[in-house]
Amino acid sequence: MIHEQVQALPGRAALANALRDGEFRMCYQPQLSCKTLRIAGAEALMRWDSVQTRRAVSPAHFIPLAEESGYIVELGDWSLASVFRQIKSWQRAAPLPAGFRMAVNLSGRQMTPQLPRRVASLMDEMEVDPAWLEFEITESYRPKDMALLADVAAQLRRMGAHIAIDDFGTGFSVMEYLRLIPATSVKIDCSLTRQIVACERDRLIMRNLLQMIADLGMESVCEGVETTEQLAAICDMGADYWQGFLFSPAVSSADFLSLLTKTAAER
Repeated sequence: MIHEQVQALPGRAALANALRDGEFRMCYQPQLSCKTLRIAGAEALMRWDSVQTRRAVSPAHFIPLAEESGYIVELGDWSLASVFRQIKSWQRAAPLPAGFRMAVNLSGRQMTPQLPRRVASLMDEMEVDPAWLEFEITESYRPKDMALLADVAAQLRRMGAHIAIDDFGTGFSVMEYLRLIPATSVKIDCSLTRQIVACERDRLIMRNLLQMIADLGMESVCEGVETTEQLAAICDMGADYWQGFLFSPAVSSADFLSLLTKTAAER
């Protein structure tokens, strides 16, 4: 049965058709302030509702497939444009909180000299302030040209956008990313967040990571917060922001706006 399920997963041809036929959509997971416990931003996450399989395809399957096939560049450009349109739409519907940021993941293949020009073009077309944007660069990605990655990130920063180091604690060289990428925030991977209540060693690691991030003048975001105990722990340790199922999974744009409006009304 497991073998049949694996065989049924869509391949490259289905991915190409999905891009052509518009089967992808964006969802948004709220990010909340540890100080106010109110929504302070969102992470844009891609979803694929496959016509072929008649079900959602896990990003754990289609993202590596897109990377391997090269379609990740086209898919990444589509997600960028979608995020810009969404920010503009939300701004028209209701005032966004001061300091609100929309985080969007960048594939390593997107980190080319052409990316800053594409971002600048979208900002002009959609009339979006770069301060609303946070580009996430995964720390688990090992680039062939670290200097190019750092240069592209620096150009995005000079444009006024924010840079986050994503999946922190899972990659190949933590120090190299901290030294070379002009990041404004660090997202601590959910694998660390989930263990801090049960494991004292992981709790100490988290506390020291948060302190180091603060000492470097960056903000911290803890991913994968699922319990009130985890939330209390990271708040006590001095984390800046958090996201996770304790508040909400990734939701549609309409549902996110409803959550934003509801939490704003509770002030």
